[in-house]
Amino acid sequence: MLGWDTASRTGWARARTDASRCFIDYGFIDVESKDLYYKYNQCINIFNSVVTDEDIVVIEETFYSKNVRVFQMLSRLGAFIYTLCQLKGIKHKYFLSAISARKKLGLPVHKKEIVHKAFLQKVPDIKIDDIDILDAIILAFCGLTKESELDI
Repeated sequence: MLGWDTASRTGWARARTDASRCFIDYGFIDVESKDLYYKYNQCINIFNSVVTDEDIVVIEETFYSKNVRVFQMLSRLGAFIYTLCQLKGIKHKYFLSAISARKKLGLPVHKKEIVHKAFLQKVPDIKIDDIDILDAIILAFCGLTKESELDI
């Protein structure tokens, strides 16, 4: 399962399980450039290397807050990820808001620090150095839930 937190510093998390354990790998994509098209092209190349043969991909749904240009950029990043998944033949692709993902896992929905603390209480063996990766991990965990529960 692969979760994507679209942001100016996009986070991704891959979660998989065996009979008794859960494994998580995660990272950030942060392309520094004022040239938006350069940034898009670099992100697409990196997305392409991260997206493999995942069964389920969960992409954070974007929302408009205060800045139209940021909303546009984040929406495009999500569309790039979705398109790459489609081109790679990944059948199960979902958009899910971070708030909906947190609710599905029984976590508080606001204030990332509070969500982080609650998450670590539920999953104490995970070490998270940077709480900005948290939503990507939560989205990946949602991919581990029943597929029908991801339908919006």
